[in-house]
Amino acid sequence: MRIPLTSQLLGDLIEKGYSYVLVKVIVNQQAGETVEITLIPVKQKPELNKLPPDFETFYRITREPMQLACGIDNTNVYIEYQTFDETITDADIFNDTYFRMSEEFFRQVLDSLEDYAVITTDKNGDVNSWNTGAQNLLGYTEPEVLGLSARVFFTDEDIAEGKFDLELKKALSKGRAVDERYHVRKDKSRFWGSGLVFPLFDEEHNHRGFTKIMRNQREEQQAKSGRI
Repeated sequence: MRIPLTSQLLGDLIEKGYSYVLVKVIVNQQAGETVEITLIPVKQKPELNKLPPDFETFYRITREPMQLACGIDNTNVYIEYQTFDETITDADIFNDTYFRMSEEFFRQVLDSLEDYAVITTDKNGDVNSWNTGAQNLLGYTEPEVLGLSARVFFTDEDIAEGKFDLELKKALSKGRAVDERYHVRKDKSRFWGSGLVFPLFDEEHNHRGFTKIMRNQREEQQAKSGRI
């Protein structure tokens, strides 16, 4: 049985010790080029030439699956959970308490995502949490940045055009905002980053703030082309 991949399920797999996922991709041309991705979690690093039939590659679980869990247009992502080393029942899958993480574990998950800046803010856009990936990418330590407005990561031109407020409003009204633009580091250098912004709600569905997940897209592209 397969179930849709969510950020909660991804966190639970990490907690259980899964480090990689096998990947199978199917493109459904009859459904408007919809892409269907099936992931099988495993605890040991697979051998590329010994993958199961129809599985082309594998990912480290804290890299591409993090972005996939956040949602990509025309893409459906599933986990084949019957292959887990530990049996998970239907009751477990649909029981919300199964996915709840302690604050300490949640911090461990965030800090394991070294390739991603993961930032949360209050409703006004002031930073209230900051992972290791954000420090690596933007240069601020967590004590330095807590309480600052996330405007500090925007260029002066984008602030003047109201793009900071527009991004938050779009995330709140649409459920997410896709973000590709120049960002500003602590040392005032710029980089081209891509990311997503999501609103955060409590259990009563009261709006509490936002989450921003970001990567340095230019460095990733240069790495793929062999320039760095």
